[in-house]
Amino acid sequence: MAITKEDMEKTNFFWYTGSMEKMREYKETKHSIVFKAHSDLAFYSAGQEWCAPGQHYGPKFRTYQMIHFVLSGKGRLEVAGQTFHLGAGDAFLVPAETVTYYEADQEDPWHYTWINFLGITSRQYLLELMEQAEETYVLRGLPVEKYYATIQEVLPLNTASVSDYLLANSMTLYILSQLFYDTGRDQDTARRGSIAEEVKLYLDVNYYEPLQIRQVARQFGVHPNYLTRVFRESYGVGPKGYLTDLKLKKAEAMLASTDYAVAVVASSLGFEDAFAFSRLFKKRVGCSPSAFRSRQAGAKETLPHP
Repeated sequence: MAITKEDMEKTNFFWYTGSMEKMREYKETKHSIVFKAHSDLAFYSAGQEWCAPGQHYGPKFRTYQMIHFVLSGKGRLEVAGQTFHLGAGDAFLVPAETVTYYEADQEDPWHYTWINFLGITSRQYLLELMEQAEETYVLRGLPVEKYYATIQEVLPLNTASVSDYLLANSMTLYILSQLFYDTGRDQDTARRGSIAEEVKLYLDVNYYEPLQIRQVARQFGVHPNYLTRVFRESYGVGPKGYLTDLKLKKAEAMLASTDYAVAVVASSLGFEDAFAFSRLFKKRVGCSPSAFRSRQAGAKETLPHP
């Protein structure tokens, strides 16, 4: 159900003498971001905004996990080479350090509310929700008015109060618990997925980092040899090979659609050595990154004009 302007008027948070407050945010300041990052799970900020037509953010990344709930209107999210069109009842989930761009619709701009959090377990909670989603970064058909109401309780809190910080934390946990409930994530433990599925999602989301499989295995609490075996059984290729193929597919897309230098493409995909990236690309694709880009440009020029 979309949140209407009449609903907003009842809260006294959005309307003053007939004019609308476009954005309201609560950001706790009592504790440092370092303290929060080393906590189990910590609230960072929450807010809501009526966006102007075409209003956008990014492309950029944050150091915390983000969840936005669309209350009314429409907008577009671009993340990990994918584009999602969202409307009332949808939510989009963005892990920390993931580059995103999102923009309000020109004719029916969205109004959304959000909550941001961080901490040692925060990413894992978000990844588990994303694993449940059919579209990875997007959840559809949520009772967003419930999340809106909870976040409205956060906004008036005292930014420098310890008791209010703890209250904001409890509301963060409540929102996460409701998301797990509403998506059925905790109703069927058999669907939680194997370690191979969880690692695949982790690689899909973090492919741009200079990952080492032994480090990934340690993070998931398994031996690298075991991880390689179960991953290969599920997907026909080991996690290292899967990650390499994924990086090269992303490299092909970037080379074909941007004019970034090869070194920039390599760095953005987690390759510390541009020359090593070029050698690997040529070995797997059959030509150098520069030659691949030239071929793609030539192919576009030869396409018939409509």
